[in-house]
Parts: sequence; structure tokens; C-alpha cells
Amino acid sequence: MQAQAQSQVHKQNTTVHNRWRMRDFITLAIFNVVMMIILTVGGMFAHPIAYLVGAGVVALFNGPIYMVMANKIGKRGVLFFSSLLVGLYFMAFGFVYFLITLALIGILCELVMWGSDTYKNPVRNAIGYGLFYVGYSLCGVVPIVFFKEQYVAILEQSYSPDKLGTLLYYYGTPGMVLTMCAISFAGGLAGCYIGNTLLKKHVAKARLV
Repeated sequence: MQAQAQSQVHKQNTTVHNRWRMRDFITLAIFNVVMMIILTVGGMFAHPIAYLVGAGVVALFNGPIYMVMANKIGKRGVLFFSSLLVGLYFMAFGFVYFLITLALIGILCELVMWGSDTYKNPVRNAIGYGLFYVGYSLCGVVPIVFFKEQYVAILEQSYSPDKLGTLLYYYGTPGMVLTMCAISFAGGLAGCYIGNTLLKKHVAKARLV
């Protein structure tokens, strides 16, 4: 009986702990706006190599910001809600498939993060965050896989033949896609490592989390 009572109390405490409050949503929004600005700036580089390493570089720079956000909120749903916000941002520019892809990736990230206090665990955070940027990289692959003809027809209106060929090469070649995903995941891991180091040395001491 005592064990059952303790288990029930633990479940209740976990439920209360994972309940989102308005300040959590505000924190999520503020940090994601900053990360989306960095993401947008990173997307402005027109060099072909940006298709391959762009997401990884952005993941590296956004990693410390994400780590502060994840530790400050510390509740299930951080990656899922972040995925929705980024997806909605791109949907505003007409890229509906971003929202669908990132929503699915967000669910997968939350499965990876399942458990107690995982958003305060640097290793689990790094894996979940890295997976998010793998999903972000795949957003460029999804339309080529599922509706290539329509997608290419749209791109032909604004892309030169050379630029379109480059895009299709990177997002349509399996080897390039795997390399892109690996770089994105590695960038996420490195970004979280840097973020966790800064978190221990400076942010925690300043009582920002």
C-alpha cells in the first residue's frame, strides 16, 4: 500500500511538473524567435555548399541558445512546440510541407526525450536537438520525394537552370542527403556541448536557469 501511495504521489508530482504555464510559452517564443533569426540569416548564404552544411552551422550557433531554453523550461514538449513554431514560420512563406515535416519530427524528438527531467539532461538534449536539425534538413528533401514535378515547376519560375540543378543534386542525391543529415546532427551535438559548457560556467551562476 505504501509503495502504491508513493507511486501515485510521484505520478502527480510529475504531472504538475510537466504542466506548461504562460511564462513557459513566453520563454519558448522568445528563444525561438532568436533562433529563427539566426536560422534565417544562415539561409541567406547562396553558396552551393550551404545546402550541405547550412543546417549544421545553424545548429552549432543555436545550440547554446537551445540549451538555456531547454533547461529554463525543463518540461516535455519543448522540441515539439519549437518544431511547430519553426514550421509555422516557414508556412507563412508558403512552405506548408515544412510544418507537416517538422511536426512529425517534433513528435519523434519527444519520444527520444521521453522520461523524467530529460530536458535537463545534456546528452538527451543533444540527441533530441540534433534530431530536430536532421528533420530540418529533410524539409528540403520531402517535396522532391513526394511531388517533384510540381515542386520543380514552381522553382523554375525563380531559379536559374544552374541553381535549380545544384539544389536538386544536393536534395535529390541519397549520398548528399545522408551527408547533410550527418553534418546537421553533428552540428547539433557540438552546439549542445558548447551550450552545456557555457551553462555550467556562466548561465547557472547568473541564475538564469
